Amino acid sequence: MNVINLLKNILLKSQIYVSLCATLLGVFILQEQESYQNTLAFILFLTFWNGYFFTVYHRRKFAKIWNILGFVLISSILLKYFDLNFYLKWLIVLVLGFIYNADFLNINLRKFSLVKTFYVGFIWALSLVWFPLKEMNWAWFFIIFFYTSAITFPFEIRDLKRDDFPTLPMKIGIQNTKYLSYLFLFISSVLAIKFLKLDYALAFSINAILAAILVNFSHQKRADWYYSFLMESLSVMPFLILVLLK
Repeated sequence: MNVINLLKNILLKSQIYVSLCATLLGVFILQEQESYQNTLAFILFLTFWNGYFFTVYHRRKFAKIWNILGFVLISSILLKYFDLNFYLKWLIVLVLGFIYNADFLNINLRKFSLVKTFYVGFIWALSLVWFPLKEMNWAWFFIIFFYTSAITFPFEIRDLKRDDFPTLPMKIGIQNTKYLSYLFLFISSVLAIKFLKLDYALAFSINAILAAILVNFSHQKRADWYYSFLMESLSVMPFLILVLLK
């Protein structure tokens, strides 16, 4: 049990696991676009890790120090290996992610129910498509936007009794929130089948089915690992399914 708790603290509470899952979704995209670079994957990981660390722990002093160090490290790598335009795109993504939960500046988009979840999908689409690719790929942008939004809805169902502000499930109900998630998963799959290479489209579509199953069984009384591990793992599944298919 101590080993399990240790792994939970190292991987989940540290935000390493969710950052790794997001990064491998980025790797999946970069490989499909034939734009993969090890350095770029490392930058994506550091960016997501710093972003999630800020979102969860930004009120604590050690987190602020960690985020400053992360900013310096990522900036140094980007300015050394990439051009200024690339760095500016990263800064834009950074600022947009920052205002998602900058409540100490009286800016907290998390409390706007009709913005919160869709904003997460928007930031992920910017981070995984607009930022790393040399040219904007709108098909991929909307695939990630709809997919990420869809798998974020269950977290709002989980937090229904914790949130002290109106959320999507409060406004339209739990079942309608799930229906919206199914719709978004369907749209992302249709776009994937139409615009992606066959093996990537297949891997993504299989994962969308898995996502729909997890969304269906999500509710407020599910154990935390259902969300922090299983739901988060949906981001890495397209990459793993592709590996198995090959």
